[in-house]
Amino acid sequence: MGARMSTLPQRKLLAAIFVVAAFLVLPAAAGATLSYTKDLKQPTLFYAKDNGKGAKKIGPGYNSLVSPDGKSVIFERSTSNGVEMRLFSVEKGKSERLMSPLQEGYLRAWSPDSTLVAALTGKLDGPDTLVVIDVETMKRTKIATGYFNGFSFSPKSDELAYGVSQSIHYPINSNIFRVKVDGTGRVALTHDHQSVDPLWGPKGQIVFGRELGAKTRQNGPANQLFVMNEDGERISQVTHTKVSPLAQGLGPIQWSENGNRLLAEFGGEDESYAVAVNMVTGQERSLSPGNSESGFQGAALSPDGQTVLGTTGLSFGGNLHPKVVTKPWNGGKEKVLIPGGYLPSWGS
Repeated sequence: MGARMSTLPQRKLLAAIFVVAAFLVLPAAAGATLSYTKDLKQPTLFYAKDNGKGAKKIGPGYNSLVSPDGKSVIFERSTSNGVEMRLFSVEKGKSERLMSPLQEGYLRAWSPDSTLVAALTGKLDGPDTLVVIDVETMKRTKIATGYFNGFSFSPKSDELAYGVSQSIHYPINSNIFRVKVDGTGRVALTHDHQSVDPLWGPKGQIVFGRELGAKTRQNGPANQLFVMNEDGERISQVTHTKVSPLAQGLGPIQWSENGNRLLAEFGGEDESYAVAVNMVTGQERSLSPGNSESGFQGAALSPDGQTVLGTTGLSFGGNLHPKVVTKPWNGGKEKVLIPGGYLPSWGS
C-alpha cells in the first residue's frame, strides 16, 4: 500500500478503498473463491468459498485480488525491506514472492485468462514502471514508465489499456494508451490530457474517467465516466454526476458480463461509496443509503450484474466495524459474509 510500514494507517486504508485503479476480473460464480482481510492493525489475509464458508488463513497481508479462475490470489505484504507482492496458490496452500519492491499496490490487474498480472514497481521518489508478469514462468515484461492512474487487460488477455502522466503535478496530465502484453504496438487512445482509469469491457468497449473543470473548480476537477471503442473512437459521455467541491467523482470498478452494467465508486475527501451505473441509459444510483461515507463500498460485480460484493462499517471518522457483504444490484437487504472483514475480492 501507499505506506511502507508493517501496520496499516487507517486513513490511507480507507482512502484506498476508493479504487480508481481499474482492472477487469470475472467475479464469482457457484463454488468461487473469496479473499478478504481482517484486523486493521495487523492485517491478515483469508480465503473462503464465495459464500464466506470454509475460511482458511493465508497469513500476514492485505489488498488481495483473486484470479478470474479462482485458483490464485495476489496480495501485498509489508517486510523490513518495503512492500512486496506475493502469489498464493489455493490448491497448494502456499505463497511465493511475485515482485519486490511493489509500488502503488491498489493498481494491479489479472488478465481474464488468469495467466498474467500487471503491477507497478520503482522507487518511492520517481516514476513507476508498469510490468506484466507471467505467473507460471515468472517472466517480466516492461510496458511503460510514468505516473499511472489505472490499467486493465483486454478480454482476450493479449493487450493492456493504461492511463499515465509524465508528471506528478495535479490535476494530472494523463492520456490513455493501448499496448500488447509483450510491450509492442503502443497506440494513444486519447489526446486530451485529462483521461484516466481505463477499464476494458467484455465486448471491447473501454470505460474511463475524464477530469473535467480543472480550471473552473476551486478544489480540483470532477471525474465523469465516458466510453470509447478499443480504437479510441466513438467517445461518448455516460454519467453526469453531481460532484461537490471536495469530491472527486466516479471511478470504474467492474463490468457485468453483458456490458450493460458497471459498478463504480464515488470518492472524495472522507467519502467513498458504491454506485450502480446503467451503461445503456447512463442512469446511476447509489448503493449506500444516504451516501454515507461509512456505508457500502464496492469491490466487485457478479457476471450477471445482479449481485455486488463490498464492505460496510468503515468510517473515516474512526468508528470501524467492517463487514464483507453482498447487496442486490437493484437495492435491498445486504447479506453479511464475513464479520470483521474488509477489502474483499472474488473469482470464479
